Amino acid sequence: MKVAIIGAGLQGVCTAYYLAKAGVEVTVLERNDGPALEASFGNGGYLQAECPETWNQPGILGALPKWWWSSLGRNRKDAAKLLRTAELLRLLPWGVRFLRASNAETFFRNVVHNRELAQYTLACMAALRRETSIEYAHRACGSLFIFRSQGALEGFAPLLDHLGNNGAEWRHLDRDEILQSEPSLGPIGGSLQGGILFPNDESGDSYRFCQALAEVASRLGVQFEYGEEVSGIAADNGGVSVRVGTEELRADALVIAAGTHSGRLAAAIGVRLPIAPAKGYSLTIPVGDWPNPPRHVIADTGVHAGINVLGDALRIAGTADFCGFDARIDPDRIDYMVRLVEAVLPEFAQAMDRSAIRPFAGLRPLSTDGLPIIGATRVPNVYANTGHGGLGWTLAAGSAKALADRISGSAPAIDIAPFSPLRF
Repeated sequence: MKVAIIGAGLQGVCTAYYLAKAGVEVTVLERNDGPALEASFGNGGYLQAECPETWNQPGILGALPKWWWSSLGRNRKDAAKLLRTAELLRLLPWGVRFLRASNAETFFRNVVHNRELAQYTLACMAALRRETSIEYAHRACGSLFIFRSQGALEGFAPLLDHLGNNGAEWRHLDRDEILQSEPSLGPIGGSLQGGILFPNDESGDSYRFCQALAEVASRLGVQFEYGEEVSGIAADNGGVSVRVGTEELRADALVIAAGTHSGRLAAAIGVRLPIAPAKGYSLTIPVGDWPNPPRHVIADTGVHAGINVLGDALRIAGTADFCGFDARIDPDRIDYMVRLVEAVLPEFAQAMDRSAIRPFAGLRPLSTDGLPIIGATRVPNVYANTGHGGLGWTLAAGSAKALADRISGSAPAIDIAPFSPLRF
């Protein structure tokens, strides 16, 4: 069996590895010069396995006018979310579907679906480490959500109760317990009202992971074709054809794992993958000789920032910019991200080497209902593994293993029916 995969990000590389393990001949087509050079390159490094929230939170419709207003003029310099008016109009059909899914029933149900897949991912990652011994700055460190207002903490309680009823492990911390558990937050302790500790969450560098796993996959026979832009797809009863320049690649099956570009590619064969690009920024900053780096992944709900230590560097991630397919780095947004470092870790901000900051911007592939899109499409022999939004790292290995099992004829260990492309 021959399978072509479009995309060498987290989803594409993981799928290629698992298919190769199952004895499938795999070719991966990637438009960049190596794996994980777009959204998978500089994410927060956080495997959010216990509380993988979707963006379709109840009440989001009421928040949209505020977000739009904060995106205008000078307001935009301090906006956690940027909504360009022209992009909102272009995304209107997608946005209607997104808002329809932004109700309590759908939100709670889909968070549980994501959590089941995330827990499966952690199991797959543990097996991968045993099988391959790859190194990617992995830490079984847990995550700490901190709250700067009592109202925000109380508003989080219904989701916690729902997750707890479905097997999630978490613990409430008061201010003193937060500072005992996470001394790096000492300078902002007076502004904290409480925290939630998820002890089973993990972290790691997804770029290093993809690089290492691609090398392992290559040794298993996977062909990675870099610098190859896919210009078209055709499918028939005998398989699929993928056009790359003037050449055509034939395969028995195709996996579309091209992130935000998946929808455009799939549309050529009549497959609907409703995905919108949501731009996110991150900064990678050398820890240097700072004596008090965070022990956990820190999610500051008050300023909408994630802080994580990856090897010898600190990663801060945040923002959601709806600006189309523009992945350019805006200096104003980098300044905003630096202010987030100052807000969460003021001691580190004073000592950090600002000349050594490495900024990144990537486009998250966001589905309309917050669930990834995994499985067989309406077109025979064409599969999808995309639409993970901000949970690409959290769900990558589990998504890929389940899909690879499905393609190679094995029964997946997890039910992927909730993620099916056929739901659209």
